[in-house]
Amino acid sequence: MTSRCLYLLSLLGCSMAALANDGSATSYDVTDADRALMMESANTYNSCLHEKAGALMSKLEDVRMVADAAMQECESVMTELDTALAAQGLAEDFRMGFVRHTKNSSVRRLLPELMARRAAEPAAGGSAEP
Repeated sequence: MTSRCLYLLSLLGCSMAALANDGSATSYDVTDADRALMMESANTYNSCLHEKAGALMSKLEDVRMVADAAMQECESVMTELDTALAAQGLAEDFRMGFVRHTKNSSVRRLLPELMARRAAEPAAGGSAEP
């Protein structure tokens, strides 16, 4: 039993060493300039989402569809960031993880705001109370 565990651990160690030696930079290799670019892009993406969603609120009824359409319109921000980070030699899994995290956290903040805005809108076709 212990020899099997040692064998599996050695296989795991070899595969991790192979991943580490593939020439890609890791998150530990991120420079201050890269971090600044990442944060700036995250802020740009967040601003883009809010701007596009605001414009789409009158066109789409479901706030989930508004958020989805805004995400599609702002995709170029994250694509440009991924391209810039790839040029710096950062590993794909790190880049994709950051992009995914940024998208998820931005839309998680956006949806409640959209729902509150939709709830505050007067009912269409309803009579106004004095």
